[in-house]
Amino acid sequence: MINSKGAISFKGIVWTAVVLFLVVGGIVVGLNQKTSKPFNQSANTAAGQTGTPEGGQILLSVPDNSTLPNGPVTATFYDAGPHGWHAVQSGGGTYIQYDGTTGLTYTAAATKDASGSYATIVPDDMCGDIILPQGATPPVPKKIQVTLTGADGKPVTGIPAVTFDLKCDIYTLAATIKANPDKLLADGIAFSTVTANFSVTGPAKFVNGKRIPRSEKPIILTTPLGLMEVHFNTSLGVLAPNPANVKTDLSGNASVTVTSNDAGIAKVMAQASGVGDAQVNVHFMPKITAVKQDFVPPTSPTNYQLQTIPANPKDLTIDWKFLPAPGVNCGHLTGPASGLGLAKNGFYHGPQKNYEDGCPEEWEHASKIQVTVTDKDGGSDTKTFSARDLEGQGFVKLP
Repeated sequence: MINSKGAISFKGIVWTAVVLFLVVGGIVVGLNQKTSKPFNQSANTAAGQTGTPEGGQILLSVPDNSTLPNGPVTATFYDAGPHGWHAVQSGGGTYIQYDGTTGLTYTAAATKDASGSYATIVPDDMCGDIILPQGATPPVPKKIQVTLTGADGKPVTGIPAVTFDLKCDIYTLAATIKANPDKLLADGIAFSTVTANFSVTGPAKFVNGKRIPRSEKPIILTTPLGLMEVHFNTSLGVLAPNPANVKTDLSGNASVTVTSNDAGIAKVMAQASGVGDAQVNVHFMPKITAVKQDFVPPTSPTNYQLQTIPANPKDLTIDWKFLPAPGVNCGHLTGPASGLGLAKNGFYHGPQKNYEDGCPEEWEHASKIQVTVTDKDGGSDTKTFSARDLEGQGFVKLP
């Protein structure tokens, strides 16, 4: 998941059937191209998997008492597990698609080598491309069984089957997410566009629709995941569309908008099943929009009432301060200085000690009121206005 600073984390990999287009500049992410090499069960690379890759060589020993067949011999490769993620050519496009089919078989010619054993080359397209978050541990390799068959299609008697680990190419997943803007008013109208991007980095398999020969050095590319369904959810506000299930475009982007009638931080998450997720914070800010001042004659206070965004201030902490003009010590707030949803207060300036006729009116108008509204996540707005200048004008908008 991605926090407000852009750090990435991901859920466990649960492969699901979904089509992912991987097209960038005519080159499509696929399987790493390796040169043939003898079967080595302990082989290991920086990618993290052990085993023999596609294009690698497998040797099947021939016991001394074996009766070898006449004619050509074929090696049959059996994959008991699901086929997995694969690059697929379709018309003018190339994409990666998940295939859950199990029990697939593949064949390749088997020939005797100098030692008398049968050698065969691991066929293409057996591997499932592995997509992992950065730093994640690769899954265990596929277990593939190889048997030899004669020209009659029957297993060669006396030559036991070989089971080996198939080493597949690994692609590093990156998921990013951003909100534009990331701060806006909680008025239910202003909206933020949240865009998630999913891409993978790894060896290309095709160039302009043609497979890269194994003899060539692999080309490492960062390629978007296209036409993949992403589900968005939010901890605050409303997403559009709703339900928020959006497919990525060919740049790997999927977007929604979010609005809110409540102030605070909306944690918006984009989840791609079987791939990963990302999260961004969108702060819906509170605002003081207007104040009404009512004077109740002859000696009662001037009463204040605020209008705010959000319209219902019940979840806002509202702090009031009376800022007296210099030279006179007279009057006070009629209500608490701070409280949840405290949109009303007042300034008492009637008769009191040392001021039998009430506070000096000129001084009252020169004094000010300062109000701050704060949401649960620390977003705030502060307004300062004259203690009495706006009396009798109804709600007056504040800048």
